[in-house]
Amino acid sequence: MSDSGEVLPAIARDRVGTHFGFDASVAIPAVEGYLAKPAGVFVTIRTRDGELRGCRGTISATCDNVIEETRRMALSSALEDTRFEPVRVQELDNLTYEVSVLHEPEPAESLEEFDPFRYGIIVRNRGGRRALMLPNVEGLDTVQKQYEATCRKGGIDPLGPVELERFQVDKFSES
Repeated sequence: MSDSGEVLPAIARDRVGTHFGFDASVAIPAVEGYLAKPAGVFVTIRTRDGELRGCRGTISATCDNVIEETRRMALSSALEDTRFEPVRVQELDNLTYEVSVLHEPEPAESLEEFDPFRYGIIVRNRGGRRALMLPNVEGLDTVQKQYEATCRKGGIDPLGPVELERFQVDKFSES
């Protein structure tokens, strides 16, 4: 099996399935190369119709490598995204998985440094609130829309003083 991230959506699917008692169907590849690095990971779960079913992640690594980070976030996305009821076993065949591996965030001085298709955004206010939005989110096709949606998500005043960071992702989706 390859040491690239292409295997990560299958690992995410497998982790959710094993939670429900199904036998693991994906052999975990050797933890080397790309898969060995620690990184923040978001796992997005959708229905086959494209409806969001869960999305959770980490800005920076909490596990030793992207395989373990993916496994952890897959289960969190399926069971702990408070916007949705936990995934049920009956839904498993109708779900698709996408894994976004985050590059290191970099400070940005203004929104002019963003492209919503290329960069994700992290917004922090002085009160310590922080929110993140992945790049290339449907409906967020301008920097302003991406920024405002991120602020709404984090309960941050978009007109108040904020710190901005941008980041890129390596996105891996099931076909």
